[in-house]
Amino acid sequence: MNLVAFSIRTKGKSNFARRLWTVFTRFGFSEGRTRRALQTIVGCLGEYDSAPTFFIPATVLGRHPDLLREIAGSGAEIGVHGYVHNDYRSLAYLDQYKQTERAISIFQESALPYQGFRNPYLGWTDESVRVFEQLGFTYDSNEAVLHEVVDLDTIPEYLRGGFEKSLRLFQATSCSAYALRPHFEGDLVRIPTSIPDDEMLFDRLRLTDAAQVGRIWCAVLRQVYDLGGIYVLNLHPERGVLCRQALSQLLSCAREKAFPVWISPLANVAEWWRERQRFRMTIKPITAGYWQVSADCSARTTILARNLDVLDKPVSEWSGADQRVHARRFAVRASRRPCVGVSPDSPMDVLTFLREQGYPYVVCSREDAESYALYLDIPDGLGTSRHEQARLRSELVQRIEATPEPLLRFGLWPDGHRAALSITGDIDSVTIQDFFLRIVEVR
Repeated sequence: MNLVAFSIRTKGKSNFARRLWTVFTRFGFSEGRTRRALQTIVGCLGEYDSAPTFFIPATVLGRHPDLLREIAGSGAEIGVHGYVHNDYRSLAYLDQYKQTERAISIFQESALPYQGFRNPYLGWTDESVRVFEQLGFTYDSNEAVLHEVVDLDTIPEYLRGGFEKSLRLFQATSCSAYALRPHFEGDLVRIPTSIPDDEMLFDRLRLTDAAQVGRIWCAVLRQVYDLGGIYVLNLHPERGVLCRQALSQLLSCAREKAFPVWISPLANVAEWWRERQRFRMTIKPITAGYWQVSADCSARTTILARNLDVLDKPVSEWSGADQRVHARRFAVRASRRPCVGVSPDSPMDVLTFLREQGYPYVVCSREDAESYALYLDIPDGLGTSRHEQARLRSELVQRIEATPEPLLRFGLWPDGHRAALSITGDIDSVTIQDFFLRIVEVR
């Protein structure tokens, strides 16, 4: 299927025709409009001591290396958005590998460092994940999480159709605490992306009032904040100027939260997730009802305690029933050992998952189950298919988070942050020429 046919199928004829018109209003024949849009986003993030992450197809980078080096020099992270702007789901493993290799070579020729990959259309496969890991990427950001924050009953039916096409295109999953957390597949950190993005709101639902878009993004942030996850917003730079007010509204909302939101480019999120994977917590009995805790972790780690008394070190209020412990060695008073007990029959994937999610555990017999905050006996593991794994892991996180028993754990984010926010954008084209060259490049 060629690019025009693909666009009509995934957008609808009306949205496709409208898209052609917007190309001439958002791009120019020179780099000027895109430079202004990119710098607008960089400037907004700079006010919050942070920076955005932009992804660009390698062929587009090859035509505009000086511009991208300039934007990177302003503090932005630049990631790979394919070799050309095509759907990886239409490519066999070897073709994905070859195209990604070609993309890497152009980044290297342009002297631009890269760590992450985002597929065009968020169109990834199991083979894509293998390719990213084999070619040394630190992370990808392709798994779409849907936030139902738009009242579709107020939207005309002919516009809802285009919105629903995008949901199918992005293979969106439902929002949950687990879905909003990064996770490992092999050595690759997979960071979720939240939708609706700017294209779905502006071009598919025609919600062009910046204040209204800002309110929708703030509603997403509230959901993410309540669940303690990460909000990865995809704001295509072509709408950077149009969305400046909405972006400022979102960033202000993040800063006003009672507990801080970590505003960070994706490379820093992936780096933190790798650092966090090495953390370990040991909980040993002192005497009946008393426990000695030792945490092997970095100085910026957030250690959380729920429904127990920390005896000899300072704590501060955090969120809900949790307190933040400001020490790495401390004693606690709790009726049960404040960690997860795991049966010897539970396979390694259960232990690996608990460690990644920050829950300390001890492998112990069923006879000792009542001695722990929660006891897990999962002999069949956490699923085989991708769909089953996502469901079982989400259910397990909800179960652990809902326990009323005393529990210690590592917080998801550094330095006491409650949630994380990353502003990202796909630079699909820089000029009008780039947009129409895609028709030739994508076969």
